[in-house]
Amino acid sequence: MKFLIFLMTFTFISCATQKKMRVISETQYDGLKFESLKRFDYERLSKEAKLGNTLALCFAGRYKEAFDIYKKQLDQKTENSNYWNQVGTCYTVKKDYTQALSFFNLSLATAKTNTEKAIVLNNFGVIHLEQENYEEAKEYFKQSLKLAKNFLTPKYNLTQIYLKYGLYNKAKPILTDLLNKNQNDIDFLNSYAHLELMTKNYKNALVFFNKIPESYRYRDDIATNMAMTYYMLGLYQNSLESINKAPKKDKFYLSKQLEIKNKIESLDELNGK
Repeated sequence: MKFLIFLMTFTFISCATQKKMRVISETQYDGLKFESLKRFDYERLSKEAKLGNTLALCFAGRYKEAFDIYKKQLDQKTENSNYWNQVGTCYTVKKDYTQALSFFNLSLATAKTNTEKAIVLNNFGVIHLEQENYEEAKEYFKQSLKLAKNFLTPKYNLTQIYLKYGLYNKAKPILTDLLNKNQNDIDFLNSYAHLELMTKNYKNALVFFNKIPESYRYRDDIATNMAMTYYMLGLYQNSLESINKAPKKDKFYLSKQLEIKNKIESLDELNGK
């Protein structure tokens, strides 16, 4: 899950779908750098926490400190949509989705602009996505985009649902648009390469994987996708190298890596190696 925020003011917060924090330290590789606090790695995030940014404290797991600050601000912020949105986001980070929804409802009720409404609607979508209510999530992302067509976050979130359900014709134009906004973004490239892999355009998939800087290619999700691409191209040694360099911290991707490795070993046995 990615949490998005306009970083220059730390005022508007919106979330993006990503289960784990993405480590994207170099800003040129981050197409959501002005929207996404969740894109920060822990080192960069801790700097904001040290500066006393309340939402950064939430992402750093310092919930009590953050909620104490929010409580002190309550009397002055009751009609402030962004305040309620921040509290809801903090509960989302904590994975207390019931509380998060209640505060997002307050945020939506006090929202005065389409921008504020779009951010909250996107956040509703993220919670539904976290709870695997994919149809509801999709509708919230679409509603968000209707109010703020230039937001990259709900666009990215929407593509992840389309990719999950194999709706590649719907995902492709949106991912193309995202890459036009930032052709170096790690997750945009990975998503587009994954799309090409799943539509059996293996050579083109590899082109996009190779656009990802090498230091990021061995994230479990990217390494797994690359390994499968190499496998489908018959480049078995490259496939094994991708698997061997993966950190193997995610059980889902680890199982996929083992599947690919077993397939290659079976081929070796057939060929008498």
